[in-house]
Amino acid sequence: MKKISFTSQNETIIGCLYEPQQMNKDQCYPAIILCNGFAGVKELLLPSFAEAFADAGYIVLTFDYRGFGESEGEKGRLVPKLQIEDIHAAIDFLSSLDNIDCHRIGLWGTSYGGANAIIATDENSKIKCLAVQLTFANGERVVTGEMNSEEKEKFFAMISRLVEKKEKTGKEMMTPLIKVLSDPQSQSFYNKYCNDFPDLKIKIPFLTVNETLSHKPENHIGNIHIPILIVGSQTDSVNPAQESHILYEKANSPKEIFMVEKADHYDCYEGEAFKSIVAKQIDWFNKYL
Repeated sequence: MKKISFTSQNETIIGCLYEPQQMNKDQCYPAIILCNGFAGVKELLLPSFAEAFADAGYIVLTFDYRGFGESEGEKGRLVPKLQIEDIHAAIDFLSSLDNIDCHRIGLWGTSYGGANAIIATDENSKIKCLAVQLTFANGERVVTGEMNSEEKEKFFAMISRLVEKKEKTGKEMMTPLIKVLSDPQSQSFYNKYCNDFPDLKIKIPFLTVNETLSHKPENHIGNIHIPILIVGSQTDSVNPAQESHILYEKANSPKEIFMVEKADHYDCYEGEAFKSIVAKQIDWFNKYL
């Protein structure tokens, strides 16, 4: 693994490039780009997947979105449109490398990054194979799914007031990441890793919630005509299992859905759940990339 950098909208993105151990410098290799989840950094959760894909013969790129980790940009500014721009920049960077087979580039995204990856694939013809995991089809449905009609009305009214305030004053409420990660699975994950990964101790705009409401990859997946693998978890409380099924139903063939049993959202990054998921994904990329 080696550190690399490239630019997105004139700002520097820092990433890591993983290469097969017995790499032939005169040979071109297929490549996979890994897209982080919500407020993720490249050193957390992604390395085990990157190493597995590299061991399987792929060149793998991980990177920090602008505003997160080591990359430039306004800290904590999480806007799907900007992150998708960063994915396009990563695709362009990878395509420029001499030992990359430009006709065999795959995209992989986890959680929020899976939603980003679906939309980026819709917009970028360089991607030839897609795998997403633990992601969602419709951000509004995930955010408001457990609210009743009265709660929804109050929630959207609050969001409207905050948007109006930002438009009038330029000011917005910043909140610690842990306050946004409200579900028990995410809070447990944060408390487990926040001391080892200080980049998690950031504040993000509360209006990131508003950005998520309009983040709807289900409106894009039907435009994609490359192989798509969708991985979900039956007990995921972050992005419920139904979101994976909805994406699968809207996707074009060739497609496959792989549902993990008895593994919460973050359990899927380690142990037996990880082994089964990454084996399925390697088989998918080997078949179609």
